[in-house]
Amino acid sequence: MKEVVVFFLSGKEYGIEVSNMQGLENYREMVSLSEAPEYLKGVVVIRKESIPVVDIKKLLMLPPAEKTGETKYLVVRTSHGKMAFLADGVSRIFRVEGEDAQNFPPLAQPKTAAYIESVAICERSLVLVLDPEKLLGDEEWEAISELMDNMEDEND
Repeated sequence: MKEVVVFFLSGKEYGIEVSNMQGLENYREMVSLSEAPEYLKGVVVIRKESIPVVDIKKLLMLPPAEKTGETKYLVVRTSHGKMAFLADGVSRIFRVEGEDAQNFPPLAQPKTAAYIESVAICERSLVLVLDPEKLLGDEEWEAISELMDNMEDEND
């Protein structure tokens, strides 16, 4: 059994396993980074910790949306560290059991969509469950790490 947080990006539902989550936070302004790669929106400070904010919509090739009172940061853990991304809203958490969770068929999954972990059936709709570990590659994480280190050096 898995628990999945369902969230919206540009009007579409996506999910992420609760076990990958660090937290769910209300939107607040983030710090933009000069010379940041296009997939990095900036850094948000949550509980005195600076967390990189990844532009998940750009990675998924989705159109941007206006920030509203429903906009949230989803903070996730990966083997490289924490990252946050903006969701247009969060709708629910649901349990997925048995046949309601299917691995994404490898033949239908292009290499550029390796971040799709599974497809879950939730209340008669299909939800793509994302694997945060696969959203960014090692090179992207190295660039983020370098930018975060530089930011800390500037603040010392």
